[in-house]
Amino acid sequence: MFDRRAYYKEKGIYYEFPSDSFRILQSTIHPIKNLLYHIRDRIGHVYQTCLPAKESGIVSAMILGDKSLLDMNIQKLYQESGIGHLLAISGLHVSILGMALLEFLKKLYLPERISIPVCILVVTAYGQMTDFSISTSRAVIMMILLLAADLLERTYDGKNALALAAVIILLQKPFALFSCSFLLSFGAMAGIYLVLPVLEQVWFGDPWEKRRKRRLIHHRDRELLANKRTGRLQILCRQLGQKTGRMLLVSSAVQLTTLPVMLYFFFEIPLYGIVINLFVIPLSSLLVIFSFVGGIAGCVCLPVGKFILSNAFRLLKLYERICLIFQKLPGHMQIMGRPAWWQLLLYYLVLSVTLVWLLYTLRQIDEMEYQRIPLHAEHNRRRLKHLGKILPVFCLIFIVPVPATSFEMTMLDVGQGDGIYLHTPGQQNILIDGGSTSEKQVGKYRLLPFLKSRGIRQIDYMIATHADEDHINGLIELITMSGDGYHIRRLLLPDVADKDQSGYILLRKAAEQKHIPVRYLSTGRCFHSGGVSFVCLNPAAGSSFDSANAESITLSMQYQSFSCLFTGDLEGAGEEALQDIINSARTRQTYHIPEHYTVLKVAHHGSKNSTGEDLLNRLKPEYALISCGRKNRYGHPHKELLERLTASGADIRRTDESGALSVILRKGTPCLTGYLDNLSKNK
Repeated sequence: MFDRRAYYKEKGIYYEFPSDSFRILQSTIHPIKNLLYHIRDRIGHVYQTCLPAKESGIVSAMILGDKSLLDMNIQKLYQESGIGHLLAISGLHVSILGMALLEFLKKLYLPERISIPVCILVVTAYGQMTDFSISTSRAVIMMILLLAADLLERTYDGKNALALAAVIILLQKPFALFSCSFLLSFGAMAGIYLVLPVLEQVWFGDPWEKRRKRRLIHHRDRELLANKRTGRLQILCRQLGQKTGRMLLVSSAVQLTTLPVMLYFFFEIPLYGIVINLFVIPLSSLLVIFSFVGGIAGCVCLPVGKFILSNAFRLLKLYERICLIFQKLPGHMQIMGRPAWWQLLLYYLVLSVTLVWLLYTLRQIDEMEYQRIPLHAEHNRRRLKHLGKILPVFCLIFIVPVPATSFEMTMLDVGQGDGIYLHTPGQQNILIDGGSTSEKQVGKYRLLPFLKSRGIRQIDYMIATHADEDHINGLIELITMSGDGYHIRRLLLPDVADKDQSGYILLRKAAEQKHIPVRYLSTGRCFHSGGVSFVCLNPAAGSSFDSANAESITLSMQYQSFSCLFTGDLEGAGEEALQDIINSARTRQTYHIPEHYTVLKVAHHGSKNSTGEDLLNRLKPEYALISCGRKNRYGHPHKELLERLTASGADIRRTDESGALSVILRKGTPCLTGYLDNLSKNK
């Protein structure tokens, strides 16, 4: 879920002032920066000329840090495949640029006191040209320190360089500490510098075994080389296996340190990400080199640049095919949910303690080997290798979200629309409506991120109260995007005479394509979900109304002493039918309608023509929840309705003022909080 305030804080923007007009009093153009930006634009033009739109967007993002041309489908494909890091400028790009230039200058027989400062200037200029993102800044600072260490004949220490880079970045942008890019970039490097050496010692740290294997491999290679047909192939396969093993170890170390951060910000993990990276990472150096050289050569001679970039095009097509193959495999994305802060703390505490214990045990084993007790040491090393296999799974336990055992309800902030999520004690999930007329792609950017943050992989009941766009357009998106990551068990629609309204047709078509059964609700129909009972009070089976709002599904929900009435956009004839049911003692008893409701979902976003005074007197709600957009064009909620709700004694809560509204039952007592209210308290 996008946090706009945190995003601007990371960029160093802390205040926002509205203005009708502005006037530039003074402007200065930095000549060097202006030149670098012109070079970037020129190289970007080469990419757009020499490559198709999709591939030029990838290369521009990867080399120039410009994601404005990046195809959203490709970005999603890369992220779901675990190779989204290729779309950000990282240490790979900076190290290739710096070291390749250094080697080129050495070939020209330039002394180090000249070639190294030139490389530092070029690397710094590249960072400025790509706007010094956090990952770029970290890579540039560490590369400068590496080159400076060679120039000053000092030892380069990666851990100290990483710490210094963090200090420099945080002094400039203190709030970057809480950003995803900072945590992932520095977390990955921390895994390589802190976790990887321990894992390497666990797996490859036996000096006795190393020497014995080295002798055996030496004699075996001599025998294999004697067989000219298959000998070299066998040696090559063994070397590839060794490199693959080490790459898996590096990926495991990075995953151990960054997995909690990934889950906190993205709520899901690509199951085959490590395997896909085994194919992608070895070729990424070639991709970066072809893209760099092709872009620069294209500025001088476009045909030459096009020829070189054609190799980058082939590699990108190969990447896409690999990702699409793995995407078809079952379970390619695992929705885990957002771990709580105490789970993150516990995870890193357990990981730190485990690493310290491994180092202590390895030192004891080394001492045993020094004292010539190899058998006992070998036995302990085998035990450590087994522990190394289960370490990722062991740590994963601490960040798996704990499923809620109580009833929860959330009225999502979808702007001018409706979207209500219910979680029952029986671990079932219900979604009532999901749409908006003020927010674009509300299913993709509001509903789905919320569901993923809760670790929800299945919606047991998806209910569309009626066919208006502000109630169903997000549901259609969710149905279309359902599949391997999460699925929908059933779709419930109102049982009315006119089932061929455009909204219902779109819902049914989307459900049919995903093989989701469609059921219909009418007055008197009930269903139970995890100890929570629902009774439909409107519409009557096969009924016909003058307006779509009047046919809204109206659900009476009860769980222990807690009750709630969901009304959709109910008004007019539909509200009169509901009032007739509530006024009758017999139907109240038949449908188990409570004397008063704990929560009333106010109909039609607070329209003045809905939720009349007589109805409120019968419902007697404790809380009245209104879903409406901020400063919406309809004037919802209307003053007349607010006055009626206030007169009824209901506590009024609105999504346009408090954001998403959550109701959690704690020992039978409802606790209602607003998302924005919680943010204000935390300040």
